Amino acid sequence: MRGAVLAIAATALVPAMAHAEGFSSGYVTGFNSDAECMDMARTSMDAHFRNHGGTPDTGEASFSVFGFDVPPGRTQVAIICTEDQGRYTATVTGYSLQQDGTRLSTVEAMLDLLEGIAPTGSK
Repeated sequence: MRGAVLAIAATALVPAMAHAEGFSSGYVTGFNSDAECMDMARTSMDAHFRNHGGTPDTGEASFSVFGFDVPPGRTQVAIICTEDQGRYTATVTGYSLQQDGTRLSTVEAMLDLLEGIAPTGSK
């Protein structure tokens, strides 16, 4: 249920508020299909939790993967896979109530993982 609520909230709010306080976002292109994008989104989310020693708290919808309280802070992360004229894109949006210095770095780390870049200091 929590995943469905977050999916609806992310779909409704993220496009309009992507630059509002509390949000950081970016995107990665170059996927060959929705399936490849979703596989990479799942793999990236799990790898990020593993790298920070956390137990993954994730959810999934048709074309999106969500992470709740993503370490090292408590950032809520949505990776949404979209297609436009045969180009597949993963958009990463992180949300937190306060910018404690980890939201932007969490989104950047997720973008690196989606691009196949190994995290620095990975375990």
